[in-house]
Amino acid sequence: MATLYKTIYDNVLPKFKDFDIPLMADDEVYEMLHEHLRPAVVGFYACKKSLSDRDEVLMQFNTDLDDNEIEILSNFLLLDFIDSNYIRVPTVLKANLVSKEFHAFSPAMLLDKLILMSDTYLKRNETLLSRYAWKK
Repeated sequence: MATLYKTIYDNVLPKFKDFDIPLMADDEVYEMLHEHLRPAVVGFYACKKSLSDRDEVLMQFNTDLDDNEIEILSNFLLLDFIDSNYIRVPTVLKANLVSKEFHAFSPAMLLDKLILMSDTYLKRNETLLSRYAWKK
C-alpha cells in the first residue's frame, strides 16, 4: 500500500486560514505545499515507517501511513509553511502597509502572535509525537 502526498495536503488545508488558497487551483496548492514536505519529513524523526521511501513521480510515500502519522506529518508541514511564509519574512509586512497603517498597526505584535501560534502548534505536535512514540 501507499499514501499519496495529496492525503497529507488535504489534511493540512482545513488548518489554513489563508485567503489566497481558495483562489488557487488544486495543482497550485499542492505544488506550494510540496515545497514544505521534506522539512516535515525531517521533523517527524520518530516515525516508525520509512518516510524517505517515497516516489516523487507518483507523488506518494511507498508505505501506508495511519491517521496518527498523517496528522503529525501534516502538522509539521503546516509549521514549516507558517515559519517560512509568515514568521521569517517580517519585511513583507512592512512593505505591504502604507505609513499611516504601519503606525496604527503593529507588525511586531502580529509577528509575536504568529510566533505564539507556531509555538502552540509545535507543542501540540510534540505531544502527538511523544504519544505516537510511546504507543508503538
